[in-house]
Amino acid sequence: MRMTRREMNELAADRIKCAARSEAAARDGELAAADPANSPARRAQARTAAGFARRHAQEYREEARALLEGRTPGQDW
Repeated sequence: MRMTRREMNELAADRIKCAARSEAAARDGELAAADPANSPARRAQARTAAGFARRHAQEYREEARALLEGRTPGQDW
């Protein structure tokens, strides 16, 4: 069953919020990676986590864009 336009818009709005949270997590990770008070291992972990969060944010934005264009998850992409 296809999603209604309203459902797609609601899901897109949620994905936009998820992208914002992921971007905030990426910024936090970058700050931790740059903090000389953190150990080298912690800084490396924070750098890696920031990269994952950035990729997730991009994926959330792509999903939101697709939904707003009327494409259905699992069917159209």
